[in-house]
Amino acid sequence: MVRKIKSKGSSGTRDIIKQAQEMQTRMMEVQDMLKEKEVEASVGGGAVVVKANGQREILSLTIKEDIIKEAVEENDKEMLEDLILSAVKEAMRQAEELAEKEMNQVTGGIDIPGLI
Repeated sequence: MVRKIKSKGSSGTRDIIKQAQEMQTRMMEVQDMLKEKEVEASVGGGAVVVKANGQREILSLTIKEDIIKEAVEENDKEMLEDLILSAVKEAMRQAEELAEKEMNQVTGGIDIPGLI
């Protein structure tokens, strides 16, 4: 994730490194906070619900019993797979958006490649 920056060099360089270390500390705090924040995606009128945290980890997947029965009765596993995939993709999109929003508050909107 975020690597520690070691301080060496002149006064100006030390100031820059100190600022970078402070930003790094704030970014690590945001990453920890993102573990606790949740997003929820629901598709098919609530037939499939996926919860994820701000670090894009899926926390739960809920499928309503009636949609499972419908898929079995109609021999339509593709419909169920599509619903699950759509819910997962939406949860990941929301989690990514949340992480970007929180990190932008720390970085001031500066795009740091590989940050999240």
